[in-house]
Amino acid sequence: MINLIIERTKYTPLVSFNTDTNIFEISGESYSEDSVDFYQPIVEWLQDYLKQNTKPLTFNFFFIYFNTNSSQFIYEILEALEEYYLKTNIPVQINWSVKTNDQDMMEDGENFQESFDKLPFKLAYQQLV
Repeated sequence: MINLIIERTKYTPLVSFNTDTNIFEISGESYSEDSVDFYQPIVEWLQDYLKQNTKPLTFNFFFIYFNTNSSQFIYEILEALEEYYLKTNIPVQINWSVKTNDQDMMEDGENFQESFDKLPFKLAYQQLV
C-alpha cells in the first residue's frame, strides 16, 4: 500500500502513515466539526493495511488538543491496533507524547492506556521546538 499523508490544517492533525518504515503518526490539533469525514477514511485505510502487514509497527500520537468526536476515532484506531496485535502477535508500539506540563492531555493518554492494556504503550512529555 502507498503511504497515507494528510497535511495538518487549523482544525485537523497531520497524519503520516509511512508503510516503508512502519512508523505512523497523528499530531497536532483535532477539532473538526466533521470528525467522521476526516477520520473514517483513516480508520478504514488502517484496517486494510493491517490485514496485509507483517512488520512491527510504531504508532506515535502527539496531540495539542482534540475534541470528544476526535477521541472516539482515536479509540477506534487503538482498538484496531490492539485487535491486530493480539491476533497476529506482531509487535506494535504506541507512543503518546504531550507538551511539557500538559496534564490534561497526559491524563487522556493514561485513560487510553488503561483501556488498551494489552498494547505496549509509552507516555512521555515532550518539549516543543
